[in-house]
Amino acid sequence: MAALAPIQDFELNGVEVNTIEPLPSMGPLALQVVHLVGTAPDKRGTIAYNEPTRLWNYADAMMALDSKGDRQGTLPNVVRYLLEYVKCILYVTVVQDHTDDATTEANVIGGVDSGTGAIKGLETVKGCPETPTIIAAPGFTSKPIGQKLALMGRDVRCRPVLDGPNLNDMAAAEFAAEFGAEGTGEDKISIIDPWFLKTYDGSQLLMPASIALVAAMASVDGWVSPQNRSALCDETARNVSYKINDKTTQANFLNKHGVVTIARTRMGGYSIIGNRTNTGRFISHVGLEDLMARKLEETSQPLMGKQLTEEFMQQVIDRLTNWGQDLVAQGVIPVFKAFLHPSKNNIENYTSGRWFLCVNYGRYSPNEHMVYEMSVDNGLITAWLEEVVNV
Repeated sequence: MAALAPIQDFELNGVEVNTIEPLPSMGPLALQVVHLVGTAPDKRGTIAYNEPTRLWNYADAMMALDSKGDRQGTLPNVVRYLLEYVKCILYVTVVQDHTDDATTEANVIGGVDSGTGAIKGLETVKGCPETPTIIAAPGFTSKPIGQKLALMGRDVRCRPVLDGPNLNDMAAAEFAAEFGAEGTGEDKISIIDPWFLKTYDGSQLLMPASIALVAAMASVDGWVSPQNRSALCDETARNVSYKINDKTTQANFLNKHGVVTIARTRMGGYSIIGNRTNTGRFISHVGLEDLMARKLEETSQPLMGKQLTEEFMQQVIDRLTNWGQDLVAQGVIPVFKAFLHPSKNNIENYTSGRWFLCVNYGRYSPNEHMVYEMSVDNGLITAWLEEVVNV
């Protein structure tokens, strides 16, 4: 058979339709996911130690953590408090309890097993199937616990909550001053003091303050301050004075020194008082930063390896712009702008497969300090007198 001699520039005598899909939507910011670490010696056998376990509701949680009904360990009562307060996604990591408090604390801090490579304690935050937004180890208060929570908050981009010492105001302020080292995530820690009393099954129990703040934070969006959210308690372990117009109260002292607190307000009952982390950052700003950064990271994986064409880069900018404008429309942020960096996108970086996208945004601040200015306006009196005289 003779060899064929096709026309080299011929492809099709007909019609071809090619569709081009835009990059998929980035989607909304994440829901609140709480991860608690603690002890539950009467847990059911199906709950493994040092493994993040999702609890679906109050009944499931109590069956999982308290097979005998005696509420032993640090987790059963705080989980009960949280799930009665707010419906949220909740994971717990149960660690082994020990008669020696230092050993139990070491189990909570955890780390990596040198023999098996398995992660333990607070380190399991990194292995949680759903990335946490709020983490805590209720009932444990020490500098090592705080440092580990801070590192997990930094690495996972979530907000750590730490119990204060529950001694007095000065001790709480001094405890907060122990944290804040740059690069450690300690600027993200929310420290709360004092602890509180809560009646369960006819008995009044001392509860770690961190669970009240975790519940308050989980009950609002991650970019909203927990200030003024209720603390469901009988009373606090010590009274903390608070008046909305008084700068000399105990609550104001604690807030000024980086400690969130629980106090009575004119609204009635007890409320969370405090908008800031231990270094003065707004808790809501930290939450917004975490959620936005995580969204950028998580939605970038499918883009890796793509050709850096002009069309591709513009598609990414368009997707970012659409996402940002949706956040603006929802009232999450006031302004947003995405663009290519004008100077860093140079030949040196481009040929290395590196390019720079700028994501500029504004953020709402919480209403922390209202200032009313009252003044007498004689002009208003003059106008009023003219009306009276001319009637």
